[in-house]
Amino acid sequence: MRKLITIALALGIFVSLSGAHWPVEGTPSPQLLSSILNKMELAHRNLKSLRTTIIQQKTNVQIGITDTDYGTLIYKPDAKGKGRLRIDYTRPDVRIVSIVGDKFTFYQPRINQVIKTTLAQAAKGRVSGFSQLIGLDGSLKAQAGNYHIEFVKEEMVNGEKTTQLHLVPKNGGAIVSIDLWVSHSTWLPVKHKFVEQNGDYTIVQFTNLELNAKIADGAFNVAVPKGTVVVDKI
Repeated sequence: MRKLITIALALGIFVSLSGAHWPVEGTPSPQLLSSILNKMELAHRNLKSLRTTIIQQKTNVQIGITDTDYGTLIYKPDAKGKGRLRIDYTRPDVRIVSIVGDKFTFYQPRINQVIKTTLAQAAKGRVSGFSQLIGLDGSLKAQAGNYHIEFVKEEMVNGEKTTQLHLVPKNGGAIVSIDLWVSHSTWLPVKHKFVEQNGDYTIVQFTNLELNAKIADGAFNVAVPKGTVVVDKI
């Protein structure tokens, strides 16, 4: 289950960072919502790279348990809509997720296994409920029309002013809603909340955000030791 959560969240975060154009379908203040989305798109066009600490909390509401993972995330957009993303989870166990163009890698050293597949297969495999979060042809704008989106409120997150947006997938799936908290200083998401059909939810927060640092393209590649089991299906 942790594997599926990790993969699904990587795809969801990739979309939110990539500045996908969502149609405005929400009340109240459609003009305000349109302005926010335009600022997010402009911020993405000006973004060269991103490095941040990531805190991921998965809550099982049925048994009242929350699991917390810690790590780091780096991201670089691409003019053709095929950016690069890497998440290195460090606690409580090591896992690495990498997206480079259409290539998807998920390395779990604890079980000596690496999954190497395409972004399309990662999105529509056993994480089918999250498939609407990613443009399967590599074009994130191809997902326009998949969400109802609303302005919720302005709120302080980790000491900075943010706007909370609420997204509901039009076509159903495992995820019933997604909330984004968008920083007023960067107009990029700094907090995500994914709610599943059974009420379980995962919150992902970014801290120590560093924009436009020099990150080599090679930093997104995942080096695995000899003898690691390679699989091509999720």
